[in-house]
Amino acid sequence: MDALILVEVLDDHGNVQARHRLSGAGASCRIGRSLTCELSIDDPYAAAEHTELTALPDGRALVRDLGTRNGTRHDGQRVDPGVGSVIRHGELLVGRTRVRVRTLDAQLPPERLFRRDVLRRHRTLLAGAGILLCLAFAAFTQWLSVPSSLGQRVLIGELLALAAIAIWVATWALVSRLTVGAWQVRIHAAIAAICMALWVWGWWLYTLAAYALQWRWLGALAALLAAVVALAAAYLHLRNATHIPRLASLSLAMLAPLIGGGVWWLVDQQLDPRTVNRVVLGPAVQPASLRLAPGMDAADYLSDMATLKREASRLRQQSLLETPLADADD
Repeated sequence: MDALILVEVLDDHGNVQARHRLSGAGASCRIGRSLTCELSIDDPYAAAEHTELTALPDGRALVRDLGTRNGTRHDGQRVDPGVGSVIRHGELLVGRTRVRVRTLDAQLPPERLFRRDVLRRHRTLLAGAGILLCLAFAAFTQWLSVPSSLGQRVLIGELLALAAIAIWVATWALVSRLTVGAWQVRIHAAIAAICMALWVWGWWLYTLAAYALQWRWLGALAALLAAVVALAAAYLHLRNATHIPRLASLSLAMLAPLIGGGVWWLVDQQLDPRTVNRVVLGPAVQPASLRLAPGMDAADYLSDMATLKREASRLRQQSLLETPLADADD
């Protein structure tokens, strides 16, 4: 079989910008900034004619650096300008441009199963539902406070909610654009809006349950659930905005609840002591043991009163005998 080599120029995100095919032994391809090269690249760190690839009869490729100042690297190793390097496949660094070389001997990864998860399939619906829930919470909280101008306060709350979501989405969309080459706005909007909706409505349900039930462990449970939501949101953002593997994404996502919890604690330490409704829960006031006594009916209660009256009369008479009252005329 004749030699067959495919040379591909990659961008920073790993996408193919240009490609050239070498067919048959002796076919060559020069890479550089010159228009005379078979693969012309726009790289100020590359020479006019930087690298040359030649197809060998056994299907491999001979890589030669054409005497450049920055040199040519194959999989991180510098190619000898005089001798060159014989390769089967791999990635070349020409200046600062990545060039992938594929031959017939290169092992192809297995076909990936095309599967769209729930987030990608329903990203528009999820983003819309999350934004509506956040806007509804902003209007609901303003309605509960019963302001003098309800319409104005609701409008301010809605604008603040939209601004928070917009900043959140724009940050991750920019990261996605810089790393994978796509904005992914709807996906990040769905993640941010659903996460924020779960936080705000979960906080309101927690305050309602804490007031009604007075269970001390509800605060720890609410903090744990909020941390889980933050972890899931950060993981989904990283998976859709970067090429980081799953395990590394999960490890980085664990920083989100830690950082968020630390910031929340610092803010709470500054604001909570100034709150007039602040209540510090002390130890339980119930006695160590309780002794239950049977109840008394009206007859028993009146009986005790008669006994007390007789005892009081006896004590009064005894006191008069011991210390008689002086005559008023004396």
